[in-house]
Amino acid sequence: MVDYSVYLVTDSSMIPESSTFLNQVKGAIENGVTIVQLREKTLSTRDFIKRAKEVHELTKRKGIPLIINDRIDVALAIDAEGVHVGQDDMPASIVRKLIGSNKILGVTCSTCDEVKEVVEQGLADYVGLGTVFATNTKKDVTNPEGVGPIGIRKMLYELKKSKKRIQSVAIGGINQSNAARVNTLCSIKDKCIDGVAVVSCIMASENAGKSTAELCKQLRTEPLWSQTVVRFQEDISMESIRRLVRQQPLVHHITNNVVKNFSANVTLAIGASPVMSELPQEFKEFVTNIPVISLVVNLGTPNEELMKVFKTAIQVYSDAGKPIVFDPVACGASKARFEACRKLLNHGHVSVIKGNVGEIMSIWKLTSSCIDKEEKSYMRGVDSIAKIDDNIDELEKRYMRELDSIVIDDNINERKKSYMRGVDSIAKIEEDKLLRYGREIANDFLSVVVITGPKNYIISRDGRHDIVPGGSPLMGSITGTGCSLGSTIASFIAVEAAESGKGTGDIYQATLHAVQLYNEAGKYASESTTTPGSFMINFLDELYRTTHG
Repeated sequence: MVDYSVYLVTDSSMIPESSTFLNQVKGAIENGVTIVQLREKTLSTRDFIKRAKEVHELTKRKGIPLIINDRIDVALAIDAEGVHVGQDDMPASIVRKLIGSNKILGVTCSTCDEVKEVVEQGLADYVGLGTVFATNTKKDVTNPEGVGPIGIRKMLYELKKSKKRIQSVAIGGINQSNAARVNTLCSIKDKCIDGVAVVSCIMASENAGKSTAELCKQLRTEPLWSQTVVRFQEDISMESIRRLVRQQPLVHHITNNVVKNFSANVTLAIGASPVMSELPQEFKEFVTNIPVISLVVNLGTPNEELMKVFKTAIQVYSDAGKPIVFDPVACGASKARFEACRKLLNHGHVSVIKGNVGEIMSIWKLTSSCIDKEEKSYMRGVDSIAKIDDNIDELEKRYMRELDSIVIDDNINERKKSYMRGVDSIAKIEEDKLLRYGREIANDFLSVVVITGPKNYIISRDGRHDIVPGGSPLMGSITGTGCSLGSTIASFIAVEAAESGKGTGDIYQATLHAVQLYNEAGKYASESTTTPGSFMINFLDELYRTTHG
């Protein structure tokens, strides 16, 4: 069985002045590389063969395969172990005839359709999936920004259908800083990548051996956020509340301007501390110097500059193992907003994805389970996938017209109740389908999923789920109640992550406690009022009493 775990693709154009091409390859081979692909686009055939022989001597000493990129003639000339071809190179069917059945054949795939073709042919031994992230190594790629782990998972879903075992490596923009994350997130049930392919992080390194050893170490490292603990406590625990008040976690908000004040007040009321920062230069300081901290990313009012801030924050917190709550506000309302969610979720790991039914159904389209063309339904928040309510599209249009903004309040389910006089179709119709979609999101993104509405669904990747009744219809009459639930969740999971030994814990249980606390406060706050103004004050008071009483 070929070991594809650390796949080096050579590039002679990026060798540092202090080294040579062969020294870079030798350093990599001696420190953990398991397979080498020789890629030379500019050498003459004679020089290519000469270099291939030299590299082959190095790989044979270590007993690892040498793959020749594109050039079948060179591979045959030196009796290399295999050949790799791209989509514009010689067809795999012809290559297989030329090299025979005993040689390794690899094929580049950048889309699900290309993977399907490889699966149907059944000729390749492995596929190179990518590009994962933007890279300077290859410019002629299908998606310059990279398909991310989301795209790789969709391709793995197609690859899983193959009767023949076809292995896979992820390639494109992978290095020591993101290798562990890529290795963990590029997986689906019963199928994961078999390795990562790298170029510049070794070939351009001043110390190729040291860089290879560090890459291998990262690939063996399980990210903090992927480690879970299960604690079975169905009801909100007073101990969880006492821990929260004692620890006073810092909740870093990057959210829309409309809800900042209310989110800050909710965070303070439960005993946590809010900070509203969009200054990327201080994010690293936050996660380094503050032990009990979490991040809330609320898509809210996105723009190009804010997207850069979002990406930086998600990457910094994810790499530090700090929990993140992602709120994909109105992500199904436009193609641009949906693509913004795709980019952000590709940029790091988020601990909790929280949204209403429409938003969660849109996020579901990013899972490996959804193989339909997303273009059919970009412009609808819920679309027809779930078939939960025949009138839901019209309701969303009316909702956005009346509010004159898609970002004022993400609690669309409560709004529907006022429009439909008690119709609770989301809670009653096809609940099993809603739970299945939530679980598929949780499994793909390794996150806890919270679906808000008249009923709140909390869903974990390990099979657990709970249903928490909504607090009060009045919560839908106050700007920011949906967004500030994210603040409450972030407060609880910050404490959970910090108090566990390795920066992880039962994020699911902490999320459940947060949703229970939030909605119980809403329920009690509505008992003495029927109007939104006084309810808002009562609600903050109840949050404070519950946590400080």
